[in-house]
Amino acid sequence: MMDMLGEKEQLEQEILSLISKTGQPVGCGAISAVLNSRGISISEATVGRVLRDFDHSGYTEKAGYQGRILSARGSDRLTELANREKSLQWGAEFASALQGHTKEQLLEVLIARRAIEGELAALAALNGNGAEKEQLQSTLEKQRSIMENGGGAAQADVNFHAAIAQMAGNKILAMSIELIRQDTQLSPVLEYIRKHVHSLVYIDHQNIFQAIHSGMPDAAKEAMVAHINNLIQDVETYWERRNNK
Repeated sequence: MMDMLGEKEQLEQEILSLISKTGQPVGCGAISAVLNSRGISISEATVGRVLRDFDHSGYTEKAGYQGRILSARGSDRLTELANREKSLQWGAEFASALQGHTKEQLLEVLIARRAIEGELAALAALNGNGAEKEQLQSTLEKQRSIMENGGGAAQADVNFHAAIAQMAGNKILAMSIELIRQDTQLSPVLEYIRKHVHSLVYIDHQNIFQAIHSGMPDAAKEAMVAHINNLIQDVETYWERRNNK
């Protein structure tokens, strides 16, 4: 399956993870027994061959006759496999989410958002109070933290824009943007596209926040419009690369 590691990598991950979690030297027999209890049919001899490969690659170290322990290089390999698995799963989720979203539909939504959210950002700069600005900053910092740790920040993106709509104090505009953004798959799709084209959405959000926090409506509107324009460019770039493959 496209959202899973290959069979060899899955086995590699299972054994490295088991050694890591044991916290003490572990041998072929114990590893084989645990894996079989999980429904992974594997002989002690096969585990032994895998461990010898690990020794050769520097992933494990022998601890006398007690078995193997995980090396620093093995820990790095385990992290690499986990990240690869997450990336494959994310790609599969995106493929599913993208169904029904054409380039034209995404651009139509973004153009509508540009008109409305520019006004919302300006109003937020005028009407937002201290507590709301602190909450917006907290939401921004949470998004930054999630992105730095390689996580999906789609919900944090939704929360950031929703907080601005709330700060603006215009119910009609807020209801309009809520209607436009009601497609729950839109943010994950755009997040995937931004990652694919290496777009830095956090910088855009930081610029929007600074203008709102400083009470500068024109600058806030300009920053929001620039942000949506960057999203539009990301969609254009993604589809161009996709069609050239």
